[in-house]
Amino acid sequence: MTQGAHTSPTAETAARPIFSARNVTVEFRIKRNHTVTAVSGVDIDVPARASIGLIGESGSGKSTLARALLGLAPVTAGEILWEGKDIRRLSAADRRRFRTTAQMIFQDPHSALDPRRRILSSVMEPLKVLGIGSRAEREARAEALLTQVGLRMDQAQRFPHQLSGGQKQRACIARALIVDPQVLICDESVAALDVALQAEILNLLDDLREQFDLALVFISHDLSVVAHISEQLHVMHLGKTVETGPTAEVTRAPRHKYTEKLLASQLTVGASGRALNGSSAHGDGSQEARA
Repeated sequence: MTQGAHTSPTAETAARPIFSARNVTVEFRIKRNHTVTAVSGVDIDVPARASIGLIGESGSGKSTLARALLGLAPVTAGEILWEGKDIRRLSAADRRRFRTTAQMIFQDPHSALDPRRRILSSVMEPLKVLGIGSRAEREARAEALLTQVGLRMDQAQRFPHQLSGGQKQRACIARALIVDPQVLICDESVAALDVALQAEILNLLDDLREQFDLALVFISHDLSVVAHISEQLHVMHLGKTVETGPTAEVTRAPRHKYTEKLLASQLTVGASGRALNGSSAHGDGSQEARA
């Protein structure tokens, strides 16, 4: 198995976004005659190696949109395109490949890992489910990735309750990377961590994006976090995209009143170049080291 290496794209596929949402609406029926619109007429492109932020308050539709990209939320209208193909009409072979294209990292690392499995076993599990590699190959790949995200081999043999929150999130990142995705979708992935650990995980994700040629979709209600790690921002409010643009432009001169409100209510990111407090990307900070 190759590590962190995707199939070389043709000129046509390189220019085509990995994912596209076209006029996507997602509705949920909550009563017999009542539906709630979570996403309404949204367009978004996720090019290869891009870093995109989805920002908005709770209930703005950003997480539902991310799940729709993965085929995990029903699309009521519009379409989700993966490499130019409607994901609802994929062949069996394409659907299998689609399952490895994007992986999601969730907010709560405590519930994302099976408490009965050792960390190494949890990280290997996606390869086993997909029937990829021998057990020895799966174990070697998992060990290599755990090292890359800043965990030691003795920690790989522990159960989740024996690790700190930041260490568990590193394990979740390794598990997401093990199928060699093109896109990582991070859904409030640092919200459960304190500020120092947020910085370490953000810097780690930034480094991994470069190392693995990943596209990153980062979802948060915290503009300072999203603005650090994203080159392009999509501001969502009540299921709609109210503003999009390069991060520097949106944060410097917002055009929509809702974006102005977000900026006014949160600390903006400094120009220091690393996240929040400049912590190490590989988890040797004091809190991680003590865990």
